[in-house]
Amino acid sequence: MNFVIEFYRLRDADEATLDKVSLEAPNLRAALQDATALFHTLAMTQIPDRLRICDDSGSELYAGPADGAYPV
Repeated sequence: MNFVIEFYRLRDADEATLDKVSLEAPNLRAALQDATALFHTLAMTQIPDRLRICDDSGSELYAGPADGAYPV
């Protein structure tokens, strides 16, 4: 399945996208693990505090802390 990972900063009600990456993963949990690894390896101008995972049609599947804490 194709996913789009968006790393962003959230300040008050404003979002600033720092990077967007497309990746292939078998499921959402694997995509979140890959996003967490990317968080540590991408060279971004600022450190993101949030990430969003969307499917290839743009539907948001996960939005949460950039450390990849999986929702319960």
